Amino acid sequence: MNYTFLGKKTLVALCLFLIFPIVIMSILAFFSADPLNGKTSLSLSGFRELLTLLRVNELLKISGRAMIVCLSATTISFLISYALILYTSKTFQSIFFILITLPFLANESVRVFSWQYVLSENGLFNQVLSILLRHQVTLFNGSNSLNVYLVMILTCVPFGIFINSASLQTIPGIYWKASNDLNINSFGKFYKVALPLSKFAILASIIVIFFISFSLSGEVNFLGGDSKISIRNLVLSLMSASKFQAIFVLGFVTVLCLLVLATVYRTFNLKSTKTLK
Repeated sequence: MNYTFLGKKTLVALCLFLIFPIVIMSILAFFSADPLNGKTSLSLSGFRELLTLLRVNELLKISGRAMIVCLSATTISFLISYALILYTSKTFQSIFFILITLPFLANESVRVFSWQYVLSENGLFNQVLSILLRHQVTLFNGSNSLNVYLVMILTCVPFGIFINSASLQTIPGIYWKASNDLNINSFGKFYKVALPLSKFAILASIIVIFFISFSLSGEVNFLGGDSKISIRNLVLSLMSASKFQAIFVLGFVTVLCLLVLATVYRTFNLKSTKTLK
């Protein structure tokens, strides 16, 4: 690694500064404070709180929603990335990347609140569907969770596009040239070249998008109908019940899962690289 710009010591200090809150959170996950006596003691009450039936059901619903979103967004983003890298010019790619980045410059609440109007009973999508089908359609409304899934997928697709496009760009040109010489069609290139050589990027996309969608809450709050279960609302409910240790436990477990998945990904990636060599 080149340390010319920052210097090794500066880089190490920066990393320590960035992980400091995570370390504090991990420590506090195992300690409970007693405000009356002013004492702090080792405790697993935070873990017990998250293992209650109510909390487990909430986390399962949030995780299940995140899994559906990450698999859908990764599939869509990979197909878009494949078409983008193989069949468009560099200029078009640059403009496209800029355009899919622009929505993130707006405040999350403003962006999602705008979607609420687009997906309302009299919103744009229902009007377009009604015109196409020539009768009144109310597929989208404020009483179901379809709006949540749709907006969360659209929100996460750009992240997958960046990851998968970067991976497809690193595939050596000889593979595409050989497939052209063999007269392999577009589906064959996708199935025999793009897909196998991008499997680790796809896995990385699934992991990244899962944790992004796991933490998304604005979509649930504005579009969720009767169900408002999200990480933000879960944390707020724990705060209102003064279950602060459980909040630290939730963060600790989430970071731990991310580290485990990152380690597994890196291990298999290194093994695959050695095999190829």
